[in-house]
Amino acid sequence: MKNFKKPKNKGFTLIELTISSSILAIIFAGIIIFGINTIRSYQRSQALKNTIEDARYAIEILNKTIRTSHKINDGGTEIFVLDNVDNQGHCYRFENDKLKRKIGPANSVSSCLDINDAAFIDIVGNNEIKVTGTFKLKETDLASDKRGFVRTNFKLSYATTDQDNFQDDEVIIQSSVSLRDYGLEL
Repeated sequence: MKNFKKPKNKGFTLIELTISSSILAIIFAGIIIFGINTIRSYQRSQALKNTIEDARYAIEILNKTIRTSHKINDGGTEIFVLDNVDNQGHCYRFENDKLKRKIGPANSVSSCLDINDAAFIDIVGNNEIKVTGTFKLKETDLASDKRGFVRTNFKLSYATTDQDNFQDDEVIIQSSVSLRDYGLEL
């Protein structure tokens, strides 16, 4: 008699395939979720970084304008500056989670309300980053020859529209500038 060997089964059963497919799907889902969260974090940090750069640039321009001005009004969330260099009235305002600016001719302009022929443009802020802040003025005391200064505070915070588990980011940028000839009419 011949010995017939039973051939060995090569392959997987349906249960083995189902279990291995499920495990593989769970691993891929975890990798995809990790990748999505990494991309979101990167985009968020880039948006905040770009807004911080814009805010620093805006503060430098604002400081230069204030330093060379002879009339400054208001304070709080809005400041008006009459610049000696370009002979323009500059109005800066924190509004709708953005820093806005408008510029108008200096003739007969003494406040932001007088600049009617220009519209506010956004200079810092976007849909992802909220920008709030204040301007604080200390007037020059001509009797004691003490110069005034303007302190500017920017508060940048991330405004998320979806419900992710990120901790709220907040950056505060503060700058002060001493006035050269505040209070002196030229």
